[in-house]
Amino acid sequence: MIKLVTALFCFQFVLSASTAQTTKPSKGIAGVWQLVEFADYDSVSKTWVNRYGKNPRGYFIYTPGGILSINVSSDTPLKITEEGSKNYTINFHEFFSCHSFGYFGTYTYEPAKGQVIHHVKGGTLPFYTDTEQPRQIQLKGDTAIIGDNIRTRRVLVRVE
Repeated sequence: MIKLVTALFCFQFVLSASTAQTTKPSKGIAGVWQLVEFADYDSVSKTWVNRYGKNPRGYFIYTPGGILSINVSSDTPLKITEEGSKNYTINFHEFFSCHSFGYFGTYTYEPAKGQVIHHVKGGTLPFYTDTEQPRQIQLKGDTAIIGDNIRTRRVLVRVE
């Protein structure tokens, strides 16, 4: 009988140890999230528009201490040399709407409301500086969807 109990205990220990190594504890929103989709719904064409391409680049970083950093870039970034950039004229709205943007600050996560609020302190969007940018958020394991998933959808995958 003692051998049976010992064997069951060992089996249970091995099972729980192997399960602990394959599952991640929930971290809430804190972490490094890779952007995999950045889409807006066009009600005229009734299609999702991927402003930064089918494979956008970027990360949303939410530290456990409340710091936020977001960087988004098109899957086909502009190829401009540093010297060429001195003579390059851009439409600012077109640039941040289709090519790249970033901002930083702090955040407040309100899981009961399904919301994260970005308290923007600076970045490439001057009209965001010193504003609060509330966003709907849904967490499903290591995937986050920012937006209402009806008009806007930013899909992120936790990488750290």
